[in-house]
Parts: sequence; C-alpha cells; structure tokens
Amino acid sequence: MNSNARAEYRKRTQQRQTVIFGSMVLIMAALLILGSLVWLNVIPFPFNRDFSRAPDTSQVVCPTDANASPSPTNEITVSVYNATETTGLAKSVAESLGSIGIKVRETGNWSTENFSEAVRIYTSPEGINDAYTMRAYFDSSSVHIDPNIADKSVSIVLGSHYQNVNLKPTPEQITAAMHADGDCVDVSDFTD
Repeated sequence: MNSNARAEYRKRTQQRQTVIFGSMVLIMAALLILGSLVWLNVIPFPFNRDFSRAPDTSQVVCPTDANASPSPTNEITVSVYNATETTGLAKSVAESLGSIGIKVRETGNWSTENFSEAVRIYTSPEGINDAYTMRAYFDSSSVHIDPNIADKSVSIVLGSHYQNVNLKPTPEQITAAMHADGDCVDVSDFTD
C-alpha cells in the first residue's frame, strides 16, 4: 500500500468517525434538552405516571358503611406525625393514645407538607372504619386515603391548628365521628 492510498484510507476513516461521533453528540444533546424540559415541567412526561403521584389530600373519603360501628381501641394501630413547629408534639400525643390502649407504631415529623388544618387522618381503604373511629379523639379532623399505606393502620398528622386530643369522647362524639362532615368521595374512586 503506497502513502497516497494509506492517506486516503485514513481520511475516509476520520470522516466516518467524525460523522458517527458528531451524530452521537447531537443525539445526546437533544436528549439532554428534552430531559431538562420534562424535569422543569415545560413539557409533560410522555408516559402514564399514576404510580408517582402523591395522594390527593383535598379529597375526603366517605365512611364505607353509613351504619358502621366504631372499632375497639385495642384493635387500632396508629402512627402519629407532627406537621407543626412544636417539638415533641407527636410523641406526647402518641403517649396519650397509648394510655387508652391504642397501639402506636411510630412517631415522627411530617416532612411532606405543612398545613393549617387541625388534624388529617390517612389510611388505606381497609382502614377507613378505624380512621373514622379516631376522628372522635381529634376535633376538626378529616379522613383521607393514602395509597402508600398497605395495611389498615392509621396515620395521624397534627397540623398547626391542632388543639388537643380528647381521650374520653362521649357516645355522641363517637357517633358523630363515624359520619363525614360535608362533601366526601366514595372509596371506590380511590381504588379504581
């Protein structure tokens, strides 16, 4: 092979490499720009993202049965979370609930969001009756579905308007707690 043929071969190889690597760089740049636009929510994600959506906290779930009776306190398991700036609030409420026989799984700070409500109660579709029973202990509370709860346990989130826990609700308060206040959504809307 003479030097002209070798130079011609090297030139064609370099041109092919330039085209291939240049195309790869352009494709990667286009994907980077597209990914950045999706990340910044300028354009929507092209696939169904239901699995990554947070629960709709504005929707209050209805009781499963209009004539449901309250659950016995020794059969209810709760987690208590503090969404306020008051240190130790979740722990003190959990100790109060434990003193009347309610099983407390855990306590902690609610890092998801701050809210001005008194109390939000989260549960799964299986724990709705337990959650409505817990409403008797917390004035101005509402029950919501959390798809991240897999059992019938109840998560109690204390908001900035939280006042106190009522450890001795009257039979009238218990009966009233078993019914939704205002508008609510049927549990089937959350499980479809």
